[in-house]
Amino acid sequence: MNNLQKDTILTLLKRDKMNGNYTNNYWFSYKDYLDPTDDFTDFCCECLEGKHEYTVLIENLINKDKTAKIFVQVYGLEDKDRVITADTLILFSKLSLAEIKRIFNEPKDIFPSEIGEETDFPQPAFLIGNNGELISNTKLSHEKQSVYYCWWD
Repeated sequence: MNNLQKDTILTLLKRDKMNGNYTNNYWFSYKDYLDPTDDFTDFCCECLEGKHEYTVLIENLINKDKTAKIFVQVYGLEDKDRVITADTLILFSKLSLAEIKRIFNEPKDIFPSEIGEETDFPQPAFLIGNNGELISNTKLSHEKQSVYYCWWD
């Protein structure tokens, strides 16, 4: 994750906390968020070395669906504003839910707690782009793709 993205997410999460308003969801490209050299991000309690295993799962999906788009949904700020945390992947894919489940449940040690299809986003969601800009999730979907979530507890 680059500095523009970091500045944007810190500002948004701090503002939401101050206002007590948690209506927006924030996403990052999985490559930006799961960068194994970035200790600013924490996925499912895995800081640096654990991120690689999740990236391998995602790459297995991308090998089956070259059009897939995968994002990490941020849920909080920890350690006195030093680490942003997440435990959910958002997947845009042409694959069926059964195929997504097969791919993500294959490893016996890091399988998700829940995998499902997202048919309606009850809260606005925004991708934080490379320049720190907010991109609405409605601009990310493709009509031939379904949207899924994978959540780790």
